[in-house]
Amino acid sequence: MLRKYGVFVMGLVMVMAMGFSVQAVPKIEVPQEELKQIEKDEEGLQRVGNLGRFHFFGYGQAEYTDFVGATPNQVDFHWLTLGVGYDFTDRIKMRAELDMEHSFKEPELEFAYIDFLIKPWANARAGAILVPMGVINEHHEPPLFYGVQRPEIYRLIIPTEWQGIGAGFHGELPKGFDYELYGLSSLTAVQLDDTGAISQSFNGSEGFHDDHTIGEGPGRDFGAAGRLEYKGVPGLRLATSFFVGNTGQGNGAIGGGLLSMLEGDAKYSFQGIDLEGIVAFTNLTDAGNINNALLAADPTFADFVGSQMLGWYVEGAYHLFHHLLPETKHDLVFFTRFENFNTQHKMPVGFAADPANDRRSITTGISYLPIPQVAIKADYTANWNMSNAGVDRFNVGIGFYY
Repeated sequence: MLRKYGVFVMGLVMVMAMGFSVQAVPKIEVPQEELKQIEKDEEGLQRVGNLGRFHFFGYGQAEYTDFVGATPNQVDFHWLTLGVGYDFTDRIKMRAELDMEHSFKEPELEFAYIDFLIKPWANARAGAILVPMGVINEHHEPPLFYGVQRPEIYRLIIPTEWQGIGAGFHGELPKGFDYELYGLSSLTAVQLDDTGAISQSFNGSEGFHDDHTIGEGPGRDFGAAGRLEYKGVPGLRLATSFFVGNTGQGNGAIGGGLLSMLEGDAKYSFQGIDLEGIVAFTNLTDAGNINNALLAADPTFADFVGSQMLGWYVEGAYHLFHHLLPETKHDLVFFTRFENFNTQHKMPVGFAADPANDRRSITTGISYLPIPQVAIKADYTANWNMSNAGVDRFNVGIGFYY
């Protein structure tokens, strides 16, 4: 039923978009005032370089990590993302990004969609769409978050960058509300290669992070995702997001594998101070069947997926130049973030949780932004878990977006 609903939503959007494109915008034409506009990111900063109908954008980050202890240190050009847009008309626009992670070792499609701008409160979008789960999954350019690495909640519980093939609606509502609602392709709990070996799967230590079928793969299961955001008070953002969809992808040994995810996030900025937090919860039915399927493929498999995951963080930041140098355009930010997350919050019957997956971390650091689009960062993360282990790390990085 859920798969049929997701397909129905996408089909409805396609039909509406085709009708809109034929009736409302018969000419391929971009007015001159449109060429003078610039798109904005979540913080209202310039995001897109305009060359007539064409737009070029992207982001990147190079980083160094010094692990405390015997773990080898490493350097990495973590992200290099190239984006392009094209305005067919002032109401039909294409945007796409290709992400080449880890020095071109892992090329991935980040998103590629077409927007049909109908009304401020009702616009259609179709293609490969970033799932509107939390704020960083959609706005993850390095200068837009504090710390060299993204928060662990956005790596293990919300698998940033998470996108799906689908369609839906987005728009601005009265009183400061925005919304997004899409029908999308779902995740895949277990994927086997041609030899029957596990190529990727959900697991206990990294949650859904190892699902490399994001954006491609089985098309059996679809889901629904949405986000409601409030920005009616200056400096305040309140939001909630959801996703629900099966993940079994037709594997009879698993069943549906229904994944439900819910999060709430908030941020308040005042007098050079930022206060931000998030809580995220997931529930996965048939987790026991998923673990049994993994054991059937590999009898030595032991990183069992949980039926529930739970995580949250709180973060405080202070813009040091806000009072010291109020006229400068430079920004120097000191921040501290505390994270508490358990990727095996609840286990299916017959499987035990690993205390090492019940984790805590404190990250403290500083970020210097000579301009809003460039950030030079340094931080220290103290990690520990309920098995009295964890590897601390010191990070340095430089990130940018354009």
